[in-house]
Amino acid sequence: MRRLPLSDEFRHRYRAPSVSPFWVRAGAIAFRRMLRREQRIEQYDIEGLDRLAGLLDRGDGVLIAPNHCDDADAGVVFELGMRLRRPFYYMAAYQIFKGKAGYVLPRVGCFPVDREGTDLRAFKTAVELLGDRPNPLVVFPEGEIYHMADRLTPIREGVATIACSALKKRRTAGKTVWIVPVGLKYRFLDDHDPRPALDAQMTALEAHLRRQTRPGRSLVDRIYAFAEGAVCLKETEYLGSARSGPLADRLAELREHILGAIEERRFVIRKSGDVPVRVKELRRACLEVLAESGADPARIAEARHDLNDLFVVMQMFSYPGDYVRDCPTLERASEVLLKLEQDTLGIQFPRPRGPRRAVVRVGEPIDVGAFAASSERPRRTASVLTATLEQRLQRLLDAIGPGRPL
Repeated sequence: MRRLPLSDEFRHRYRAPSVSPFWVRAGAIAFRRMLRREQRIEQYDIEGLDRLAGLLDRGDGVLIAPNHCDDADAGVVFELGMRLRRPFYYMAAYQIFKGKAGYVLPRVGCFPVDREGTDLRAFKTAVELLGDRPNPLVVFPEGEIYHMADRLTPIREGVATIACSALKKRRTAGKTVWIVPVGLKYRFLDDHDPRPALDAQMTALEAHLRRQTRPGRSLVDRIYAFAEGAVCLKETEYLGSARSGPLADRLAELREHILGAIEERRFVIRKSGDVPVRVKELRRACLEVLAESGADPARIAEARHDLNDLFVVMQMFSYPGDYVRDCPTLERASEVLLKLEQDTLGIQFPRPRGPRRAVVRVGEPIDVGAFAASSERPRRTASVLTATLEQRLQRLLDAIGPGRPL
């Protein structure tokens, strides 16, 4: 996973979004070049774009909610806006608004959000855009890029909360708000065999840990042998010795050990629930220590140590343990290898090992007004909407199907 700067390393500064025709056209050129050269996207397979066009013609609010599985996602969604001739607005992590990007991104419709806390400015901006503007708003509800196109990770309620709040504005004009799930996946082109490049990628990873490549071993076995070695190192670091048993169980045990220890230290009790939610609460507590003026250096050092451990927890969370063995495809193997390059070699933006096709499926829109009318409690509405969005997104990914067998 990509490690973003902490709040005391790069401060959050609000930037209002706009849609400048000049910068949108320039952005389209830049994104297409980036997708072709760096992410190796050479073809598009898009279905359901007419659903989005129909909603926009009605004058309703439209919130586009794609899964987040690849570094190419933002560029591919930008391409959808170009094909609709209706640029989108985007909510994005404030840490990417650095240098020239801090000037250009707001002019192509992006605005920053601090995902670590309650960013009321970003929330109000999102509600205003969705409630008043004719252009759709894009929010990736998973938050992180997990490099698992076939499996959706637990999504956050922020998307549903924004949609419910914007509904009040649209209703004054007799309109409604729609959440549109969009499924994204990537396929190697049919006439290209990426296996030699994937084998070479695996060999480079093995060499980094001074591991010898065993003749005759399949790529799947090599991936899991490498993962076992990496997990053994972490188990020894945190538990004192390596464990045995299924990899998925060992990863879960190690995650719980690290999380539980930090929760007992900061919250007194261990909590339950989704790992990303627990990590977010702990990160917020640590960042509050870093933000204190005159904080004790020992407390600051401890907070930084805990933040590093929480990053390790999220790294392990992004490896479910059975992802490749459960369905050994070229695409799943490639996703895991890209992730290992990030986590092991420190490559921020690893390059896919072959030309690819972006597969986009625009799903059945969810009428937020219909959900709000059936519930008197806003929080209940957001929970039901989130569950519905999660189900429909996973259904879209399932309908696209697995990639080519490895």
